[in-house]
Amino acid sequence: MLHAQELLSLSIIRALPTETRCAIADELKAHAELSTQPHASGSAQRDTLEAFHANVKRLSIVLASLC
Repeated sequence: MLHAQELLSLSIIRALPTETRCAIADELKAHAELSTQPHASGSAQRDTLEAFHANVKRLSIVLASLC
């Protein structure tokens, strides 16, 4: 399900003007950097958090390549 949502989001973003795509890419990059800051979380949440970080970084790279 997450992969389908990513593809839909990327399809929508690709249709936007270049300036808007770059602004979105910059915003996602900022969120990716913020998400890597240390948080107090239990070990049960650590795997989910690491998967989220990897996903956000990958999306950030893909969006940056669209600019």
